[in-house]
Formats: sequence, structure tokens, C-alpha cells
Amino acid sequence: MNTGVEAGDSAIKLARRYGIRVRGIPRPTILFAKGNFWGRSIAACASSDDPDRYRDFGPFDGLNFKLIEYNSPSALKQALVEDPSVVAYMLEPIQGEKGIVIPDQDYLKECDKILKEHGALMICDEVQTGVGRTGKLMCS
Repeated sequence: MNTGVEAGDSAIKLARRYGIRVRGIPRPTILFAKGNFWGRSIAACASSDDPDRYRDFGPFDGLNFKLIEYNSPSALKQALVEDPSVVAYMLEPIQGEKGIVIPDQDYLKECDKILKEHGALMICDEVQTGVGRTGKLMCS
């Protein structure tokens, strides 16, 4: 892979394959945190809540992407309960597009626990927070 957006696109493809092959879901849904930014591919645009990122690039119907509040385990749990086709949640451990947004200390652990309870995957976009940028090799 050459870029972070390719890593995100590949993670989505793997999550969909997991949903289809392992969970038997013919049309898997992927959740994304609101306020995300992970690139400018069609998938990245479709997963954004920023009109400057998605305006005039749609329609995005059929991708089965849904946005939920960042730093809200209850929003994640609600989305999983309401839609059994959810196979993954993609988020940045620390958001950086609209300023630095650091979640509550236990947010990632809570997300991981909730996702495991529902057989869904957690995709952490570490392009901005990995490789020691937060003082550790990986932020998550």
C-alpha cells in the first residue's frame, strides 16, 4: 500500500469479506465516526459528514456506510442493536481534521468490548496517531 486512504479502503474490503464469508451477511454495513477524515477516495468521501468532502461526488447509495457519534459507546451499541448487518466500526483513535479531538480514556476499550459482543470488527485508522506520534508505537 502506498497511502493511508488505500489502507482504509483495504480495511473496508476485508471487513466486508468477513461479513459475507464469516457472518453470512450479504450486504454488510460499516460504521464510521462522525468528524472523520481518512482520505479523498470515493469510500472516504462517502463516509464523511463534511459537505466539502462529499458534495457533488455522490450518490453513495449502496455502500452501506453509517455515521455515529465519536466518543459515544452508547451510540455504537445502539447502531449495532438497530442494524444486525454491521460488521465493523472504523475510527481514528484521536481525530485530527477539525482540531485535536481526544476521546475519553476508556473509549477504545469500550468500543472493542461492544464490537466483540456483536461479532463486529474495530478498524483503527492510525495514520496520524501511529508510529510513535503519540509517544507509543500505536495509539490504540
